[in-house]
Amino acid sequence: MDYGTMLDDTFAYAKESVWGRTHRWLVLIGCMILFPLILGYMVHIYRGVTPAPEPGQWGSMFIDGIKLLIIEMIYAAPVILLVLLAFIPLLFTIFASGPLVANYDSMTDTQVEQWLASHPDFFTAMGIMIILLVLAVLVGIIITIFSFIGTVRFARTKSIAEAFNFSAILSHIRRIGWLNYLLALIVISIIGFIFGMILNVFSIIPVIGNIVGLVVMIVLYVPFLIFSSRFAALVYDTGEENGNTGIL
Repeated sequence: MDYGTMLDDTFAYAKESVWGRTHRWLVLIGCMILFPLILGYMVHIYRGVTPAPEPGQWGSMFIDGIKLLIIEMIYAAPVILLVLLAFIPLLFTIFASGPLVANYDSMTDTQVEQWLASHPDFFTAMGIMIILLVLAVLVGIIITIFSFIGTVRFARTKSIAEAFNFSAILSHIRRIGWLNYLLALIVISIIGFIFGMILNVFSIIPVIGNIVGLVVMIVLYVPFLIFSSRFAALVYDTGEENGNTGIL
């Protein structure tokens, strides 16, 4: 898998999609407000449409976006559930201890330590929280491995069920090659992290930082979504091209 070529293609695709096309850019920003529309636009890109399509066929885009949203919610559900379960015991322990919650600001460090020493259930709740959060991260990684291909598979087959056809997804990953595929996920994750850091830089600007950051996010988020969707489509196409020659 030639990541350099893929990234060049993806960047050119995203740039061509909006650069010099102010009307399309503004329309897609508007689609973010009624977010199933922007999700539906991503589905069109997942299907390998080249060049990037004009926004249109609003009913079809909206329905595709709703379907993609359902798929993403189903994939995210286990992680959300684990995170909620992680904090529930700790919250119950804290709120059950009225004096700690009510008087924490006025308590000395010694008093807090004495309270903790007399409430070992607090440490049990903390242990449960840490274990479940670590488990949530591991489950999230596994889900990402399946959902990255699953969402594109849904777009190509137009079937929600195919987004969860795990045997077919695993077969497709093997055709891509596990090492190639995992490196591709790392690459797009790093790019997403850098994009997030760029947006956060503006928050340090005094007074107007949050406003500037919001404007930059609104302007750049559309090309980033196009970029990430195109990258996913190219990764998927690698499995189509490789036939059964992938690395196990």
